[in-house]
Amino acid sequence: MRKVESAAYGIPRRLGVAVLVFLSGTGIALAQGPTSNDETTPAATSDPQPPAKPAPAPPTAAVPNTFERWVDLQTATFQTRYRYIETSAGVVSTRQGQDSGGIKARVKIDPKGRFSVNAGIATGNGFTSGWNNMGVGTGDRVDTWYLKQLFLAAAPVKGLEFSYGGIAPVRGESTEITSWDNDGYLLGERVTVKMPKEMYFDEISATTGYLGDTTMSSFSGRYRNIDQVNYRHFLVSKKFSSALTVSSDYTWLSGVGTLRTAFSAKVPAVVVDTVRWEQYKRFGTTGAFGFAAYGERNLGSRFAVGGGYADIDANYGGLNADRFNKGRRVYETGTVKLTKEFSTSVFVTQAVNNAFAVTNKTRLDIVFSFNALASLKRVGMLH
Repeated sequence: MRKVESAAYGIPRRLGVAVLVFLSGTGIALAQGPTSNDETTPAATSDPQPPAKPAPAPPTAAVPNTFERWVDLQTATFQTRYRYIETSAGVVSTRQGQDSGGIKARVKIDPKGRFSVNAGIATGNGFTSGWNNMGVGTGDRVDTWYLKQLFLAAAPVKGLEFSYGGIAPVRGESTEITSWDNDGYLLGERVTVKMPKEMYFDEISATTGYLGDTTMSSFSGRYRNIDQVNYRHFLVSKKFSSALTVSSDYTWLSGVGTLRTAFSAKVPAVVVDTVRWEQYKRFGTTGAFGFAAYGERNLGSRFAVGGGYADIDANYGGLNADRFNKGRRVYETGTVKLTKEFSTSVFVTQAVNNAFAVTNKTRLDIVFSFNALASLKRVGMLH
């Protein structure tokens, strides 16, 4: 039985970033002209010497950024969106404004960052939720952040990393359509190997832990189950060229196994520039097959449009992307990159030819995004 979180573990929305600026002075050494009281020196026997030029100032030593010595800010993204959802019964269940935010960072224990404490805070209450209601349209105002990820990481040698604590699922080339929602979380440990010259594959990872408490966002509420194991995952990924990457993984969750395979490829720009295929095969008494196919075309450096088709079986479980969930559907996407920091995107999906009810027969998302990390780098606060 799922345990519902009774109280939100809130975290303040506004975070301050302290930046220390050190000023260093430079000295200028002046060379003195020759002087002599030697009586044997001829007087006025040559042209007067020009004044000596100042010696060049020694280079100023680079001043380390104390904040970045200890903290590696990895993501800082804030978004707003309008969401419209109509069920297969023709009922408009959602017409609302929402906002979201996510910040991920690590605190480096040693200067090279081989050992670190990693954390991720974000909005959204639940495994498949990353948004708060704005109180505009459907639903009351919600303004809560959660500590969703908190884990220790150790990389004793290049290409080898160990993680332990509240971590995110690994998907490879699969997306949240056929795998786990992008906002998902789990408890456990993982070893990741990225040594393609020695191990052939570009990435090999093995995870064991607990995937549950799907209505409880905060790590503080879930960590009591960190010693339980109902989830095992093994993934390999290979980049065959700059245009083709393939991954395959096997998941064991509560006694049910699922095999996933996916690839992404860049193709000659005839109709699309990029294609992605992903599929899964679930075993057991509720075994089924599902897939998703997607193509995208860039229209210049700022615009991109795409479309695809997905078929997710009725018993998938509801922990994949809430935009897709289950059923057969077509979907379309569009993205406009306004600046390095700002972008807007559109997502539309329509369920087709399903023999069962779906909660999102028609869905529209219009999203406006702000990449705060890019702004901090642009103004020189981060490198």
